Amino acid sequence: MLLSIACEVPVPLRVFVAGATGVVGRHLLPMLAERGHHVTALVNGEPRFSSGADTLLSADLFDFPGLRHALRVAAPDTVLQLSGPDGADTEEALWHTARLREQGTRNLLAAAAEVGVRRVVVRSSATAYAPRGHEVADEQADLFTTAPGNWGEACRAVEEMERVLLQEPEIEGVALRFGELYGADTPFAESGDVYRLVRGSALPLVETGGGVTSFTHVEDAAAAVLEALHDVEPAAYNVVDNEPAESGEWLPAYARMIGGPEPVSLTLEQANQQLDWATVHRLTEQRGASNFRFREVSGWRPRWPSWREGLTNLFGFWPV
Repeated sequence: MLLSIACEVPVPLRVFVAGATGVVGRHLLPMLAERGHHVTALVNGEPRFSSGADTLLSADLFDFPGLRHALRVAAPDTVLQLSGPDGADTEEALWHTARLREQGTRNLLAAAAEVGVRRVVVRSSATAYAPRGHEVADEQADLFTTAPGNWGEACRAVEEMERVLLQEPEIEGVALRFGELYGADTPFAESGDVYRLVRGSALPLVETGGGVTSFTHVEDAAAAVLEALHDVEPAAYNVVDNEPAESGEWLPAYARMIGGPEPVSLTLEQANQQLDWATVHRLTEQRGASNFRFREVSGWRPRWPSWREGLTNLFGFWPV
């Protein structure tokens, strides 16, 4: 019996983390260290301290030879690509995110395959689904690849990144589609981008606020990555909380929690004149996502099953 129990304990791995200094990486690294994994953190430019990392290596995801060298030095079992947008989805941020997902992740996958990495886990997005009414999306739903501008570029990059990842024959690829990240150091935290917009009455309700957001607390995102290190079947998975919410519900509640003014209301015509396309899309027609599949194939359960609980923990005030 003792032998049986011991065999169920995950074997410590050598883990290579791109995006270690980002919002998900900062939460994940202490978890990896606690489980006894040997962590190599990839940093861009001069190496700097990253809590929980055993080794720091400097390389750029867009520099394939340098990336390959870093992976050879680290000799990891598993590679994590957690780089991504940690701020507001500006046009510039969307463009950079698309390039990072497509070119940067492609470089990382190619280098990982060359050095014999077994598993690669990448950060993906549950905000990329095409609008289809109010039914939440599972992983088979279409992505919004026909969207205009840089939002469409970002959605097409998600599709291409996941295609390359899941078709690489030498690698077990897992894509974790995070929802709207919130928690410490995110746009929803004090002084974050969303916080400032709402406090300044710059994020309105549009029409009835029918756009649906699926939230993911950064702690739950990091815990999902931890689960994906081992026996989760290669695939793309939604990693979101249990309560998708319309903007007409979460936005006024969030404003009250942070002591901000009640959001102003705009018609769709007014919103199209005053706001960028992506913001109007997210507030009016964005589709939420279901976490059912990842819950079924892993031991993951969100510590914060509702954005209400997570935001209450962040601000100490229950939304009414």
